[in-house]
Order: sequence, then C-alpha cells, then structure tokens
Amino acid sequence: MTNRVNRRQFLSLNLDASVGFLGNLFFSQVETDRYFFRPPGAGDEVAFLTSCTRCGVCKEACPEDSISLFSIKSGAKLARTPFLNPNVSPCTMCGKCIDACEAGALTTSLASGGKSKRIGRAEVQQGHCLTFKGILCEYCIRACPEEGALAVSNGKLVVNTQNCTGCGLCVSSCISESAGVWVKN
Repeated sequence: MTNRVNRRQFLSLNLDASVGFLGNLFFSQVETDRYFFRPPGAGDEVAFLTSCTRCGVCKEACPEDSISLFSIKSGAKLARTPFLNPNVSPCTMCGKCIDACEAGALTTSLASGGKSKRIGRAEVQQGHCLTFKGILCEYCIRACPEEGALAVSNGKLVVNTQNCTGCGLCVSSCISESAGVWVKN
C-alpha cells in the first residue's frame, strides 16, 4: 500500500523545502560576502543582523568616532547597521558601544576569551613594512594594546593572530609611507 499525500500536505512540504533552501542560500551568502568590519562584540553576522535594531546608539557612544552607519544605498540588509574601518579610524576597544547596545547585538558574552571583541586580523604588508627593508622600527608594537600580538622576530615584524583583535592602532601608528601593516577580515 502506498502512502498518498493530499494537496495540502504536498504544498506544505514544498513550502518548507523552498523556505529552507532560500534560508540556507541567503544565510550562507551573508557571512561570505562581508567586506567590512563590524564593531567589537558583533559576533556572527546572521545573529547580529537579526538582533540589531539599527538605532545608531553605538555610533553615538563611540568616543573615537570610529563607528559609521551604512546608508540605505547599501541595501535593506545593511541599512543603518554599524560598521567601522580600523585601517582608517582605529578602535580603542573601550567597549562603550557594547555597553550602549540595549538590543544585545553587541555583547561581550558572545564568545569566551574575549573573541567577541575581535574585529579582524592585522597582516604585515612586507613590501611596505620597514622591518622588511632592514630598518629597525617598533612603532606599531608600541601602539598595540594587546600584549604579544605584534613582535619582531629575526628582524622582521610578525603578527600573532591569537592575540590580535584587529583594532587598527598598529596601522595608524605606522611611519612607513604606505602602511606596513593592514587589518583584514
């Protein structure tokens, strides 16, 4: 005996499958398409987008004026959500944006060990870094607030990605004509 499906069951099954497929397609694109940096404590992009109320309080709370809001031209998904560019305006990781976020989109409880405050990762630009040109320079290391994130090894600058938060203070302190270190996602 075969199990027959009535019209209502058939439509319900197809609707569930279609929604699931589109949801998986959309959510997989959200994280892979991210070309920008979120404020500290943003965590997972999908969770952030669903909890951010787009109120702009985090931008107002930022004492460094590092946080900007996407305009409507960026699309409905990003409109009025906060972002920053640590390569242009560094983040001091003061946490005032996290404290101001009543919606919980920015929070320190997202991950253990302070990982939720991570913005990106600094990478050495060997063609621009003075240590790769044989010049002793430690401006970025002195500016870095995270102990052990930057160091000179064998005369060359190295980044310890476990300690780097991607704040951008190393970029802003670099004395090379073109920054010898750059924050990336």
